Amino acid sequence: MVRNWADLPQELLELCSRHLCPKDLWAFRAVCQSWRSAPLKERSNVPWMMLEDHHETQWREFFCLSCQWVHRVLMPEAKGKTCFSSRGWVFTLGRDWELYMLKNPMSRHNYIIKLPKLKFPDVEVLPRYDNFSAKFVLSASPTTSLDYMVMVIYGWGGRLGLWKPGDEEWTAVNFPSPTHNICDLIFYKGCFVAVDCQGSILRCDVNGPTPFETQVIFRMPRRLMHWEHPDLVQPTTGHRLLMTGAYLVQSPTGSLLFVSRWEEREPAQTFQFQVFEIDLNTQTYTEVKSLENTSLFLGSNSSFYLEANEKHHIKPNCIYFADDSWPRLSEEGGGRDMGIYHIEDCTTELYFMAMAYDHYSLPLWIEPSF
Repeated sequence: MVRNWADLPQELLELCSRHLCPKDLWAFRAVCQSWRSAPLKERSNVPWMMLEDHHETQWREFFCLSCQWVHRVLMPEAKGKTCFSSRGWVFTLGRDWELYMLKNPMSRHNYIIKLPKLKFPDVEVLPRYDNFSAKFVLSASPTTSLDYMVMVIYGWGGRLGLWKPGDEEWTAVNFPSPTHNICDLIFYKGCFVAVDCQGSILRCDVNGPTPFETQVIFRMPRRLMHWEHPDLVQPTTGHRLLMTGAYLVQSPTGSLLFVSRWEEREPAQTFQFQVFEIDLNTQTYTEVKSLENTSLFLGSNSSFYLEANEKHHIKPNCIYFADDSWPRLSEEGGGRDMGIYHIEDCTTELYFMAMAYDHYSLPLWIEPSF
């Protein structure tokens, strides 16, 4: 029998570490020298929610879905910055247009990558930086691939920009028509794929002969993209629901999912989602009535899915959504329109209500990445 905690077998330490979230693993390592030197693998298989910026502190708060606790992490790089997330990395955009990419804050290994200032030739007068960018998307994690690329949705007109390691500036991506106003973006089967506010889905083959050109590969029916839904109504008032967001997600089977977000008029809160599976080969779409044992995570982050896990409080057949409505932010803050949408019975469960104290600060999901 072991009489000293420091003499516990490393196999047992490794087994215990599997049940700890990254922050608890740090404390676990700090117990003694033998625990600190044990070959414990740092891992994260649950998403974290990055909460609002409090102005007066250099610490940021993160809600862990697994342990249901809020953890504080020292992140001076994010103080007073607009933040986004993709593949576990956090992008920080400052008032000076300086742009940085930070490895998952929950990892004890810190990596910071400086990107060129976010400037484009088609934007002569820079608007307010806080709503100049809508989303950053990585093609791959910089820790696993040296050939990663970053695409951004920028400007009030929903334009696209591309950056590759070694580039000294961002390059604007061209559209078939100037009417395309991009609202979401993912990296899908070797290409960046975007959807605009009219339901057109565009592909940018960044490894092809025309890496800065997009082409329309599918169009959602106009009736499903109208700002007032023709069929969905608010039961208590009879008002038609208003469309406030469109997302693209890769499904567990590798297919492309289109997700639309609808809200009530009063109060202005998300009421319902619709999910469609798109077959690009047959140019057809099918409404998805069940995600089965997976759930989607949507917000200012690049969208992703995870398998349900009761231990980590990930419920099946749900959409975990964060408040990503920049126009709705005011001096009173945002972060209120957050919850879990249950696809089976079309109900919404209020979830970790955050408060954004700034017009540039919104909660966002951070995808597991290590």
